[in-house]
Amino acid sequence: MEFVHSLPESKVIFGAGKLDQIGVAASKRGSKALIVTGKSSMEKLGFLEKARSYLEREGVSSIHFNEVTPNPTTKTVDKGAKLALEEDVDLVIGFGGGSTMDTAKGIAVVAGHAPEGGSKNIWDYVSAGKEESEEITEATLPILTITTTSGTGSHVTPYSVLTNPETNGKPGFGDAPMFPDVSIVDPEILREMPPDLTAITGYDVYSHVSENLISKGDHPTADPYAKEAIKFVGKYLPRVYKDGDDMEAREMMAVADTYAGISNTISSTALRHAMEHAVSGFYPEVAHAQGLASITLPIMRYNIKNGDSKVRRRYGEIARVLGAIDEIKDEKMAAEKSLEAVEALIKEIDMDKGLGELGVESSSIPDMAESTFKYMEGDVEHNPVYPDKEDVEKIFEEAM
Repeated sequence: MEFVHSLPESKVIFGAGKLDQIGVAASKRGSKALIVTGKSSMEKLGFLEKARSYLEREGVSSIHFNEVTPNPTTKTVDKGAKLALEEDVDLVIGFGGGSTMDTAKGIAVVAGHAPEGGSKNIWDYVSAGKEESEEITEATLPILTITTTSGTGSHVTPYSVLTNPETNGKPGFGDAPMFPDVSIVDPEILREMPPDLTAITGYDVYSHVSENLISKGDHPTADPYAKEAIKFVGKYLPRVYKDGDDMEAREMMAVADTYAGISNTISSTALRHAMEHAVSGFYPEVAHAQGLASITLPIMRYNIKNGDSKVRRRYGEIARVLGAIDEIKDEKMAAEKSLEAVEALIKEIDMDKGLGELGVESSSIPDMAESTFKYMEGDVEHNPVYPDKEDVEKIFEEAM
């Protein structure tokens, strides 16, 4: 067995009403913050005003950047970084879901490095698909996050995912300086998620940890987090999808999200994320986790059919944790049971849609397959079975 375990300090403040801790946390890292949000939801719900008042109470002024959209682009990050530089902020607060936190991390990189001669364009710091990139160093501005969804685990990872609208490339990238210093997880904010967003973000939790579990290599320090998160998703996601006021389920999905981020930092995602990044890179209107759900079963069938005993056993663990079997007696049968259990979960949260239903056209498959390898080669390599371009195209076709 061989593995590496390395997690920089990243403080999580978890609990109802903990939004009021943002001022104290920020004041220890700067005096002027750029608050990064989506268009208007946090403002309409009153949480943005609360956050700014907590900052002001501790002597931290703030500027608001509210132009984040799902599947955020490099242009959005560059625009936010330009504002951060003009306003001379010294920390960045990502107040939102995964897209917002990804954007905030990118802004912190550019705004921190540009005054020292670094590029003002975030794409120059992304290494995927090119030979050279600018280094991400400790010059990165301090990052704080306030989660508003339970999905990406971005509040405890050093990763960001951005789309370059000029190439349709959507790579993940990151380095240790992009870890949030402090993250606040307040279930009173999470309670405001509507059912469709609850389902989408919750399935993203499952997707991360299930890929972490089956990915190539040994990851014994990630696996316990992954298995526990899968168990929580199976038990609590259908509950909170049906009843958004079920606070026990809300809290446990937030715990699962945090476990998923830790697991994903230690282990890796695999072919599912590699292929979905290509889907939403070409079709930005496709929600990331819905794209993941649409290609989940074809990829599972591919891996189970072509994988070895170790792969089948790991899929069997998914079936066991989801309660589809009590123990793994027959590896092939257990792996097949994981297919049934995951298909049932996807149907229960109404995410059983093919790519065609999402607006993806078959004519895009060759380009999406090429993009899978160009921008997400690392995740392809972590898949337990290494596919070729023809395999990926066939999986896309099956997912239509």
